[in-house]
Amino acid sequence: MSSNEFGEILLRWLSESRSGKASALRDGVRSQAQAWGQELKEYADWDWMRKVAALGFIDVDLRADRWSVAPPILTRLPHADGLALLTGARTARISARVDEAAQEWMELITVPHRLEAGEAPLPDTLLFQYEDLRALQEAADLLGARYVPCAALQLMDLFPQATPGPESAPPGGSTANTLEKYELRLQRFVPVETDNEDGLYRWRGADYARLTRVRRNGVFYAVERETGIYLELARHRTGATRWRPEAGKGRVGIGRLFVDRYAPLPALHERAAVLCSGFPPSVGKHVHTRTYDNVPRGLAEAIAVSLQQNLEIMPRPVGATGGRVK
Repeated sequence: MSSNEFGEILLRWLSESRSGKASALRDGVRSQAQAWGQELKEYADWDWMRKVAALGFIDVDLRADRWSVAPPILTRLPHADGLALLTGARTARISARVDEAAQEWMELITVPHRLEAGEAPLPDTLLFQYEDLRALQEAADLLGARYVPCAALQLMDLFPQATPGPESAPPGGSTANTLEKYELRLQRFVPVETDNEDGLYRWRGADYARLTRVRRNGVFYAVERETGIYLELARHRTGATRWRPEAGKGRVGIGRLFVDRYAPLPALHERAAVLCSGFPPSVGKHVHTRTYDNVPRGLAEAIAVSLQQNLEIMPRPVGATGGRVK
């Protein structure tokens, strides 16, 4: 079985099942990989689920331990010269319509994802080449999808400001052996014996679920791990986001967003960045950043502002080419 079949079959199963437990999905990714003779590296199941959510195929609520398939949409990529992305549910019915359309009238570009060793294969990215906006609405209707003008830019209006959540109880005596504090210098959580300093902490709760809390002026507040890291970055006035415009003519407002690997974007922000190109971020060997292609400067700035970051604007490259999407 080829790697692209792996991703397509898992997406078909998600689309037909419609919803389920997030923990069961992670187990399912790993067990299917084993059944098909693919050895996954540690956390590859979580990474697959995160990327599939960022690509717009599913929505995940880790607090509720639930996932649900996203509705099928056809949406324009920002400033991408007539390219639209088909994402969301890919049921047998939708796939049949796409195959038929590709044979008869649709200019369909199917792009498999490049994988590192030990990664679970992702579903292919489906790009639709169009000439005018009216064709997009008609294509969406024929495919049984909803037309969204530009999902990446629309998500920008939904970004929440990175702030501590509701007040929460501090770590209890039973959590002493699992208590960890985030050390910005080391860019990771490390075991600690006490919680007597402000910062970002995590520990195992009574049900063994890992809890993440931020301490401010002696009070603990609930927070998602990604948001908590950005709150720590803001507290220490440390930047983790950069943007560089493309070199192509007329592309000065489009570029690449670079995010330090130790500071992953929250789910909504990452989906907006990913839907600019239809591809998850690239990570080169020995490079400590995630790179998002085809990101408008306005979106990059909105991501940074909502995460209490000062976006660094890098100089425009001379004679270089842009990202994967032109």
